[in-house]
Amino acid sequence: MHRMSRHALLSTALACAALAAQAQSSQGAANPAAVATPPAAEAAPQAPAPNPAAEKALAQRFQALLAAFEGKAAVPDAKTFTEDFNKQVTADQMKQVFNDVHQSVGSCKVGAQMTSPTPYITSYLLQCDKAYVPMDIGIEEKAPYRVHSLLIRPGYWKK
Repeated sequence: MHRMSRHALLSTALACAALAAQAQSSQGAANPAAVATPPAAEAAPQAPAPNPAAEKALAQRFQALLAAFEGKAAVPDAKTFTEDFNKQVTADQMKQVFNDVHQSVGSCKVGAQMTSPTPYITSYLLQCDKAYVPMDIGIEEKAPYRVHSLLIRPGYWKK
């Protein structure tokens, strides 16, 4: 029980970092002209143009985090994450979350992937020995495509 409580606390820290970084990036990207846009135009947002470099970077960032989660690699260094993310979560905290979750659910592999309508954010469902664990990752829209959000949700236990 203690492990799950600590996991929940550290997962909440990761979630808070993700939300804070996402909110701050949204504020920084605000366009005053967009505020004056009529409601009809806001109702039909256009999908961003494909960015193969960003898609490749997102996949690479996820693979590096999954390898760290599995204990097959070190947690990526601070340069992989935005400054806002690094202010919220340290590498040691992230390593502790990864260790706690991995000990609780066992080895994992990707079971499913869902691309979000929000650009540069992808959700994964990890199929682990004891549970299914949802994980979301988001990166910056422009190079160097650092991770601005990472959320490991509570697992769905297998019976």
